[in-house]
Amino acid sequence: MTTHHGTATSGAPSIVLVLTPRVAIMNIGADKGGSVQAWTTIQNSPGLEDLWQLHYSNAGGEYHNVAEARIANPSSAGDAGHSLRIVAKPNGSFTVRNPRSGLEKTYPTK
Repeated sequence: MTTHHGTATSGAPSIVLVLTPRVAIMNIGADKGGSVQAWTTIQNSPGLEDLWQLHYSNAGGEYHNVAEARIANPSSAGDAGHSLRIVAKPNGSFTVRNPRSGLEKTYPTK
């Protein structure tokens, strides 16, 4: 999970680089968080496989949002109440699922 909804003051690059996230979930609203700075820091993190978003970010615009299939609420018009689901298994693997789009991806243990 990204910090503070991915605001401009969230996720200092030095911290994100040290954490080397494999997958990031950006818990943002259409108009809350999702700054270009935070999005770019996460997207450019070494080893990042995927970034998922709870909402489309109006601040991010066309170039700083993930593909629609990985956004739970892709409309900038409002919140349809969709969620992302994460299932972690004892062996360290986990699955992220977007019930709205049907996209599901399993990340095996490394």
